[in-house]
Amino acid sequence: MTGDTPLSPVPMWRLFLKMGGWFVIGLGVPLLVMALIGQLMFVTAKRFEAEGRHTLALVTEKYITESTDSDGDKTITRWLDLEFSTQAGERIAMSKSVSKGEYHRAIEGEEIDLWYLESAPQKVEITRGSNARGARILQIVMMVLGAIWLGLFWVVGRWVVEAVRARRYGAFETAEVTEVFRTSVRVNNRPRYRLKWRDGQGREGKSLLHKAEELEGFGPGAPVRIYQGLKRSWWAGDIGDRAE
Repeated sequence: MTGDTPLSPVPMWRLFLKMGGWFVIGLGVPLLVMALIGQLMFVTAKRFEAEGRHTLALVTEKYITESTDSDGDKTITRWLDLEFSTQAGERIAMSKSVSKGEYHRAIEGEEIDLWYLESAPQKVEITRGSNARGARILQIVMMVLGAIWLGLFWVVGRWVVEAVRARRYGAFETAEVTEVFRTSVRVNNRPRYRLKWRDGQGREGKSLLHKAEELEGFGPGAPVRIYQGLKRSWWAGDIGDRAE
């Protein structure tokens, strides 16, 4: 890329990604997963309301397992081995992951209250209504994260619209590079840089994030093409040139 090379207009979807839309999309994925989990928990809670049956379960063993992910973070899971009989006389033996409180309240060799689904005895609740409470908590978390997601989507979308308007209708001029500086942002453990310029009226502007090699040749004093928007100027190297 050089200061004199004409560039095709960058599509809006690519501008969205370049302006941080990849983060918005990345946040949307766990939101969808949480929505699915929440719906499953809600359905299970309704089933427990309709066909939940109470019994006493014998705690035959309690234990803790640890797992370590690729980042070195440890995950602790608490388990209870349980045995109980259904009202139909079916004998069930199972291992159930439990909360910290449930784990410490349980005593090996003693019985605890337990609720199971009549049509699926392997689905149990040790704390009555835990699925319903979990679904409500997840719903609140999703509302908060959803509001953040919508805010981020609106902000990035507004930047895209401003950039496209500047490219189509804004004043075109040549500015002078003042510096290329390293930011605190890292992607895939590689730092990102911005190009900074000053236009003919002395106003400063800066580019979107770039890899170091993408800004080679743009030292102080180099000319760059910019388009003036309502609130800021935009570099043609980021948004492309106006279609003639």
